[in-house]
Amino acid sequence: MKIYFHANNKATLRSLQECGVKNVLVSHKYSYANIDSFSDCFENIFVVAGTNDDPNKYHEFLKENKEKYTYAAQYHIPDNMSRTIDFWNKEVSQHLNTLPVLQEDFTKHLSQLNLPAGSHICIGKMKGRFDTEDSIRKLPTNNKYHGLGKGKYITKDAFDSIDTSLWISAAMSKKCDMWGDNSSIPMKFSENNKTFEPILEHYCDKYKENMEIVGINKHGVKVRHYYTMLKLPMVLYYMPLCKHLNCYSDNFIK
Repeated sequence: MKIYFHANNKATLRSLQECGVKNVLVSHKYSYANIDSFSDCFENIFVVAGTNDDPNKYHEFLKENKEKYTYAAQYHIPDNMSRTIDFWNKEVSQHLNTLPVLQEDFTKHLSQLNLPAGSHICIGKMKGRFDTEDSIRKLPTNNKYHGLGKGKYITKDAFDSIDTSLWISAAMSKKCDMWGDNSSIPMKFSENNKTFEPILEHYCDKYKENMEIVGINKHGVKVRHYYTMLKLPMVLYYMPLCKHLNCYSDNFIK
C-alpha cells in the first residue's frame, strides 16, 4: 500500500524530503507553480484540484504537465455524483487520463462509468459513516482503489493506496497517533512545554532509530519545535505502521 502525504507549502515539502518520503499528494490550486520542485524531490506525485478550483485551469495544468505527475484525480464536486460524472466524461473526451472519483452512492456511481476490470478508482465522499463503510464493502474487488488514510481503512487492506493530511496534526493541532502493540494510540500534547508526557517519552525511546533517520531529538519534542513536530508523526506512527504492513519500502527511501 502506498501512502500519499499531503504537501502544499515549503515547510511540508522540506519535512517530507528529510523524512525520506516517496509519495506526495499536491493540490493544483495551491501548488501549481511548484510542480517542478515536487517532481524533482519525490518518486510519485498525486495531483488533485483544490477546493473551489477552476476546472478549466486544472485541466489545462494537467495537459501541460503530464510528465511531472504520476496520477491525477478527476475534477469532482463533493456529494454530487451527477456533476462529477459530467466532468469525468469531459476529461475522458480530452484524453486527460484522470482517475474517477466516486461520490454519494459509490456502487451506483461506479456502475454508470462502464469501466473495465482492473481500473484505478478514487473513493470520494458519502454522507454517513455507516453508509460509507457499507458502500465500500460492496465495491467490486477486481479494481484498484485509492481512499482517505483515516481510521481502520489504513490497516484493513481496503485500499491499494491512501492519502492523508493527518501527519501535519502534531505541529498544527498538537495531537497525533502513535503505533504500539499493533494498533494506534491517540496522543494529545500538553500546552506546558516543560512537561514531557511519560507515554510520549516511552515511544520516542522506542523509535529512537526513526528519530535519528529524520533528524530530530527528544529535546525538540519537549520544547515543541515546529519542524520537529512536523516530523514526529512519521517517527511515531507512519514509519512503524508501514513496517507492520510490510510496505515500508513503498513509502520511504531511508
